[in-house]
Amino acid sequence: MMPIWFTFNLDIVATYIQDQNEDCLYLNIYVPTEDGESHGKKQGEDLSDNDGDEDEDIRDTGAKPVMVYIHGGSYMEGTGNMIDGSVLASYGNVIVITLNYRVGVLGFLSTGDQAAKGNYGLLDQIQALRWISENIGYFGGDSNRITVFGSGIGASCVSLLTLSHHSEGLFHRAIIQSGSALSSWAVNYQPVKYTRLLAEKVGCNVLDTLDMVDCLRRKSARELVEQDIQPARYHVAFGPVIDGDVIPDDPEILMEQGEFLNYDIMLGVNQGEGLRFVESVVDSEDGVSGNDFDFSRAKTHCGRPSSLCTLTGRTATTPKLVARPWWRSSLTTSGWSQLW
Repeated sequence: MMPIWFTFNLDIVATYIQDQNEDCLYLNIYVPTEDGESHGKKQGEDLSDNDGDEDEDIRDTGAKPVMVYIHGGSYMEGTGNMIDGSVLASYGNVIVITLNYRVGVLGFLSTGDQAAKGNYGLLDQIQALRWISENIGYFGGDSNRITVFGSGIGASCVSLLTLSHHSEGLFHRAIIQSGSALSSWAVNYQPVKYTRLLAEKVGCNVLDTLDMVDCLRRKSARELVEQDIQPARYHVAFGPVIDGDVIPDDPEILMEQGEFLNYDIMLGVNQGEGLRFVESVVDSEDGVSGNDFDFSRAKTHCGRPSSLCTLTGRTATTPKLVARPWWRSSLTTSGWSQLW
């Protein structure tokens, strides 16, 4: 399911998909900078001395925490470029990074054997995390405080990364929103089926998988990605596979073995969860409406919109933070010699 903000802004989304390219492994880095003089406690002062008469100031001059966002899109589309990390960077005083990775056929085609093992999109994410871990210090970030987060398919990617030995030591916390490695669409358990459907459509339907992959390599990227391969409902045609390497075993088994316990994990659901599935069929007589899924309208203890309530308590003015974007910092993919 696409997020509500995505489906309601398809005209904006379209501007980001005009010039698509398999060479897409880029990062967008948003670094918070302070606009004005800080009035908070200086770094090194004991915040435990706060007696409640002043807000604790999260701004400091030390290395900043890092939050890496992995976009969703059914493993078939999407881009980190359309996520503006400046607001989160400014208000949270963290470095926010969005990234791109290969999707669809180019990112997840698999024959289920050594001919095309798959998981190239996940390897892109891991390589991005490796670059971040090694270089974020140059941007003022703390390589020992890296959090990876995502929603939907992005959440399943985050969940899978916590189960992969390839990402060990590259991040420390995970925020998993509206999805996980256990979702029905998180892993493709029939990769050969959909790869052969694709091969048949482009004239590469040969029995031997090595010959089939060799034929597919001779096709243009556009011809491959334009083929309409429909998966079963709530599943994916091209997505992560259990390859015995990046994903060494079934995610359920890996979780039972506690492979995710090396990370601090927060998981939950998002605003408007499931709204697009039910808004056209719910009946007000059932006591359910679209508004029940809309949490964007601020509410207070009086149960009415905040504009109709009297807010009480202390308010304070804090220095304004802005985020400085480091746009499209490119990284190398050396180390993955055979990308199918």
